[in-house]
Amino acid sequence: MAPKIKLTYFDIEGVAEPIRLALILTGTEFEDDRIPFSQWKDMKPRTPYGKLPLMTIDDGPVRTESKAMLRWVGATFSNDLYPREKLFEIEEAVGIVEDMNKSWTGPLYIGMRPQNFGHPQDFSKTEEGKEKVASMRKQWVAETLPEFLGFFEDMIEKAGGKWLVEGDQPSIADCLLVPALRNFTRGHVDHVDASCLDGNPIIVAYIKRFCALPEVQGRYSNGVH
Repeated sequence: MAPKIKLTYFDIEGVAEPIRLALILTGTEFEDDRIPFSQWKDMKPRTPYGKLPLMTIDDGPVRTESKAMLRWVGATFSNDLYPREKLFEIEEAVGIVEDMNKSWTGPLYIGMRPQNFGHPQDFSKTEEGKEKVASMRKQWVAETLPEFLGFFEDMIEKAGGKWLVEGDQPSIADCLLVPALRNFTRGHVDHVDASCLDGNPIIVAYIKRFCALPEVQGRYSNGVH
């Protein structure tokens, strides 16, 4: 009997989207519990570590950590998403995706949580703050993003031209990378040109290949898909 899975996160893609994709690709039914941001203040103290996503399995204890959830789904419900014989290659790819995501944290959160970087809470609303946010994000897109896109293109080509790791089917690394890259093309992040991937046809084709999978097709309506 299939387990009863409940995945709780905000009503955005965010760090829960790779888990959702893994569950969808494996045909695993789950409750996609999406909470409004307005509920988070009251909910946060009742979570194990003060953050989302959360997962429960068969009404068991609350589970945390998005990458642990992603790996668990891949290992439990699929022979392709997280196979033992490709563990090193998949984890290597996951690591590079994580490196990219970490490098984007500063440019992203300087506009959302400037106090984390030693600035006043309203810093991003000041003229100095607006200039800083624009400068950091534009510089990252112009200099750092292309470097990572080159890494991913090389990995795709070496793996046979389809996915980050050799094989006919995507892995959890692809579930992680595709939403991360699509995020830059959706036009909702200030100072990030939605066409920033257009100069990398291998990457664009890779994202479209993933989004054309029968289980995923029709899920997205904006950005590269």
